Amino acid sequence: MSLKTLQPRNLQQSALALTIALTSFIPVAIHAADVPAPAVSMTWIANPESNIAGYKLHFGSSSRNYGTVLDVGRAASAPLPAMILGRTYYVALSAYDTANRDSPLSAELVVTASPPAPVADTGFAMSSAGQGSLQWRYSKTASIPADRFAIESSTDLKTWLPAGSITPGAAVRSDAQWIYFNVPFATDKPRQFFRVGAVNPFGTSG
Repeated sequence: MSLKTLQPRNLQQSALALTIALTSFIPVAIHAADVPAPAVSMTWIANPESNIAGYKLHFGSSSRNYGTVLDVGRAASAPLPAMILGRTYYVALSAYDTANRDSPLSAELVVTASPPAPVADTGFAMSSAGQGSLQWRYSKTASIPADRFAIESSTDLKTWLPAGSITPGAAVRSDAQWIYFNVPFATDKPRQFFRVGAVNPFGTSG
C-alpha cells in the first residue's frame, strides 16, 4: 500500500491524500497468458474536503497514456477494467470538485496481471523433541511479488487442506537475494505432506 498525494488545482489548499491498494474479488489459480485475469479492485482513502464530488480512475496499457477514464463518483473503491494475464497496466486517480474542476493525476500505480513467482526449496525438518518446521525461501527480487503464502497439507497427496497463511513480513531472516521462512508445525500423523504457494490477487504460484 502506498500513499499517493494529489495537489489540487483551484481547490482547497489541503492535499488530496489517496491511498491505493489492490484487493482481490476472485483469487484463483490461473497461469496461462492471454486469458482474462481475476477481477481486481482498487481502494483509496476518501478526501476530507466538503466540495469533493467524486473521483476518476485512469487506466491504460502504457505509462501516462490512459485509454480508459471512469467516473466512479464518490466511491472510495472501484473495480479495474478487464485485464489479460501476463500483461502490464497503468492506473492513476484524479479527484474533481462540485464545480467539475479536476485535480492533477496521482502517482501512477503499475499493475502486472500475473500470479507471483513460486517459492524455492520447500522442506520440512523435525527436531529431536518431535517438533516440525516447514521451511522455504522466496526471491527478494521477484518480478511479480507475493502478498502472502498459503500452506496446505495432505496425508495422501490427493486431498489438500488449508494449513495456514502468512505474509512476507513473517520471514525469519533475509540476505541480498532471498527472504527465509521457518514455520513451526506440530503433527501426530504418521505421514503428512506440505506444499506452499505464493499468492497475489491474480492467482497462486505453482
